[in-house]
Amino acid sequence: MQDKSTRFTLAATGILLAALMILGWALSRSAAAKRGNSASQAPASQTAVPAEPLPPPAVSLKEQAPSIPLDARGKPIAQYQVITSTGLVEDSANDGDTFLIRTPDGPKRFSLYYADAVEPDGGQPESAREIAENFGFESEEPLRTLGVEARDFSLRLLRSTPFRVVTRWEEAPEPNSFYAFIFLKDPDQGLIDLSQWLVRYGLGMIRPCGRDCPDGTSAADYLERLRAEEARSQQESHGAWSRKP
Repeated sequence: MQDKSTRFTLAATGILLAALMILGWALSRSAAAKRGNSASQAPASQTAVPAEPLPPPAVSLKEQAPSIPLDARGKPIAQYQVITSTGLVEDSANDGDTFLIRTPDGPKRFSLYYADAVEPDGGQPESAREIAENFGFESEEPLRTLGVEARDFSLRLLRSTPFRVVTRWEEAPEPNSFYAFIFLKDPDQGLIDLSQWLVRYGLGMIRPCGRDCPDGTSAADYLERLRAEEARSQQESHGAWSRKP
């Protein structure tokens, strides 16, 4: 039989062996951890996988590139800028063919290419005489009424229908104004060319300017289209054509 001294010695030896085993395991874990840290600190070109690129910063509406009509080869058809974020600005100077328009760069005044509507107050005498002669008026008296009708027609459309302005930023005769085409988006009829509609409904005369259209239609072909609209308006007695000289 073992005495107490022998049993104590065996117990102490067992505890010491267990402690040594635990210490050895801890040292091996520490060494592995150090090797892992060293690997993670290696140059990115050797070990790291490139991260996904960050999304580009948001671009404000004002900084967006202009939308230019392109042909089938991706080449610009004409150097027009298309402005889609627009709205009519109520202004006492708005009339049948010239309007103050809200754009991403602030309010701008635009006058229509190819269509000339008389101003509600009669406008410049020379222009008034031209329009009177165009519609066969023997006097300029009916022009004021026609000017109000043209203004109300255009402004009603611009207030109620989404539209885009297409411009080359060519200066118009009115101070701080630019020539433009204006296209309204009608859910039933598609894009409406405001210049064409003023001519169609006898509210504006054709004013040739020699500019090709944004869609690539030549100036000559566009004039032919407008003259066909004018003939139709005369036949159907719209606007000025409904008034007897």
